[in-house]
Amino acid sequence: MKISVIITVYNGEDYLQECLNSILNQSLYDIEVICVNDASNDTTGSILEEFMYRDHRIKVVTNITNYGAGASRNIGIKKAKGKYLIFLDADDLYEQNMLERAYLKAEYCNADICVFHEDQFDDRNGIKTKMPCIQSVMELLEERGNFSPKELKDVIFNLWNGWAWDKLFKKEFVLEKDLRFQEILTTNDAYFVHTAIVNASKIVYVNEILVHHRVNVMSSLSNSRDKSWECCYLYLKKLKDYLVKQELYEEYELSFINWSTNFLYWNYWSLSEKSREALFYALKGYMLNELELLRYSINEFYNPFYFWFIQSIYETDNYQDVKIPIRELDRWKYMILKNETKLQIVAEYLNKQQYCAAVWGAGERGKIFLDKFKTIGCIRKVYDRDIAKVGLRIGTDLVIEEFNKTTCSGIDIIFVTNTNFFYSIAQIAKSIRPELKVFNFAAYLDPELSFPVTFEECIV
Repeated sequence: MKISVIITVYNGEDYLQECLNSILNQSLYDIEVICVNDASNDTTGSILEEFMYRDHRIKVVTNITNYGAGASRNIGIKKAKGKYLIFLDADDLYEQNMLERAYLKAEYCNADICVFHEDQFDDRNGIKTKMPCIQSVMELLEERGNFSPKELKDVIFNLWNGWAWDKLFKKEFVLEKDLRFQEILTTNDAYFVHTAIVNASKIVYVNEILVHHRVNVMSSLSNSRDKSWECCYLYLKKLKDYLVKQELYEEYELSFINWSTNFLYWNYWSLSEKSREALFYALKGYMLNELELLRYSINEFYNPFYFWFIQSIYETDNYQDVKIPIRELDRWKYMILKNETKLQIVAEYLNKQQYCAAVWGAGERGKIFLDKFKTIGCIRKVYDRDIAKVGLRIGTDLVIEEFNKTTCSGIDIIFVTNTNFFYSIAQIAKSIRPELKVFNFAAYLDPELSFPVTFEECIV
């Protein structure tokens, strides 16, 4: 048995059949699929029973009580017989070669963990969005073949999210290190993932999108975060205590503080108003102190925005007075405002090279960018793929244009303000003028990346 696929499911009747078909049709046949039915009260049980009779690789464990995903995954580990383990969600979809690609890479390098890439698709409209990452860094990781966490100790938590469903784990390694999922309502896989990462001898990376993570699912466990807003702290505190006990904290300290503040901010803006207020007072009251995040200087943060975020909470008495941005555009604006050093690097680069620059993206992000850079006279053009915007005035003296061979004449570098479209825009630009430089300005300041990104790493 090559891989044990462990799926925990609670009331998953809407997507379970599609998910199981996606797994059973994998190109790697020698797998077992352990489905832990966590006391569902819909038709999940009968769906699992039907699949069990259809395919002998399906094994079903039924919890009498609803234990939660963390405890159910721990049950799955005890039942597993495969050489490798993977923990999948019952509402996601998987590329047909996902298990085979991860298995072959892990086997070839004798790795404890194989990580791969994912995107997310909106359950309401089917739109797919690539997860934020620095592509040049990911390409380098794949080229390395394998690496140890100590080689990347300052960024190891920042490279990937603490999800379990985009990672393959060697079972012998999991058992030897006694790795277990945290038994809390939400964020229960992050502790397992990050303790596994710091214990691994070899990690490998496959730079391909192999998982399609479903979002905006009303029945999803992720929608329980409002009821369990404190779980983000419970996970971080447990991870820190583990690192300290294992005498690993000093080694991974920089990565931990940068990942922690990033993760806390993501929880802060993505919660409902009531839960956000509760998290604010908890952070101010004890969470920031117990995690010791307030004792670090701004120079120890890869993105100064996160230093400002925790200091703003600490220095503000009332939740109603805090100015921390919640809306996406406000987050973008504050990222620019709080990253003066990075913006100065951009300005100096443009002046030194005497480049003529353009901006691709005439929406709100583009307007904020132009407003910030209006004192730099090198921004000469604005492009947008939306034909309806072409010809409209933006800023004080610029008109939105369609990108083509004529309009890009004289331009040396293009700044892209939306990381979701960066690679498709770069391909379009390079196909017309291969010598053009394309700069991922969104990734350079991205609020979702707590990563020490250099100017050079954002240029194609």
